[in-house]
Order: sequence, then structure tokens, then C-alpha cells
Amino acid sequence: MSFFALSLEKVTIYNNREWLSSAEVRFHSFVADRQLSLPQAQGLMNSDTVEERREIVKSLAVSVLGLWETINIENIPDRHTFTFGDTGRIVFRSTEIPISLDWFLLAVESDKDIRELGTRMDEFLTNERIDKVANSIATVASATITPAAAAGIVLGKELLSAITFLLKGNKDDQLGVIEQSFIRPLHYPNGTRHGVGVQDLSGNMWYNYSIYGTDAEI
Repeated sequence: MSFFALSLEKVTIYNNREWLSSAEVRFHSFVADRQLSLPQAQGLMNSDTVEERREIVKSLAVSVLGLWETINIENIPDRHTFTFGDTGRIVFRSTEIPISLDWFLLAVESDKDIRELGTRMDEFLTNERIDKVANSIATVASATITPAAAAGIVLGKELLSAITFLLKGNKDDQLGVIEQSFIRPLHYPNGTRHGVGVQDLSGNMWYNYSIYGTDAEI
């Protein structure tokens, strides 16, 4: 059986957004690959009415949100480097080496809005946005990627936007954002890759990660 893992090794945050004090930092990470299990996604492709599609998208969004991994660390000053031991923290693992990966990670100073996201989903997922998501999932889904995987990729990106939307009243809460995609033939043809000092989208965070995959029996 093959083995594959994506690990977060080190993160440096330049500004913790707190004045004269340390911060509590949470990392929220989600990885989508073509083997993602979201059984209700197939129903989206077979639905007959707009109302049915909207209900399925809402349920898929809640399912994807439940798959996000959370790491909580307290008392963090400015310019702090998080080192996850000498091996890193696995944020995704699989029993096969995926042909592609989409990785989303958000670092926040307060996760109050994120904890409320499940109950406040309707504020962000308007009918117009839901219809756009449903169309995007149908477009991404193909012979080489399942509706479940397509839903994971589209909704992973959409939920990043949703979290940012809920944080807009307190922008200081957002410390860093990762939105990174990998394709095996291009980025890890031999199953491995090591990123060092990679800058995030916000310019406030730098991180090291590693990809390890093998087809050898483990």
C-alpha cells in the first residue's frame, strides 16, 4: 500500500496584530485531493431542481468545514517561529500518492468567527453564491476528478472567502493565508518536495513544508 503525507514544518509570523501583548494563534488547514470522500456530492450532479442543488451545496459546505484541521498555540509574540518538532506536523495523509492537491490554511489570532461559521453559513452562502458554487463544482468535475473532489476544491477556496468575510469586522484577526496547489508530474514527480521560506498570500507569514510519498509497502 502506498503512503503519502503533507507536513507543516515551520511557520514564522511577523506581526501578531496585538499591541504590547502576546496572542493566541490558531492554524486552520484543509487539503483536498481527488479521493476526498463527500458522498452527497454525486447528488449535486443528479439533482433536478435549483432548490435541491442549493440544499446539497449547503450540506457539502458544512461537511468540508468539518474536515478542516485545527492547531491552537497560546502566548505568541511578534516575529515568532513555530517549529513543529524535528519532523513537522502532518496536515494531510493518504494511502496513495495523489495526482494533485489543493491546500488551504488560515492563521488567525482569534477563531471566534470561525467557530461561528457553521451556524452563520447563510450570511455568506447567498442563493447567488450557492448557484455559482454548484456550477463551479459541475465544471471542475470530469472523468479524471470525482464530484466529491471537485466539491472539496471549490468549497475549500469558498470557505476561505467565507472566513475572510466573517473576519472583515476585525481584520487584525487574520495573520496568514496559504492557498497552494500541487500537481504530481510537475511538483513532486518522485513523490517528494520540500518548501523552505515560502511566503504566504498576506506577506505576514513564511512557512516550511514537506511532501513525502512512496509506493513501497509500509
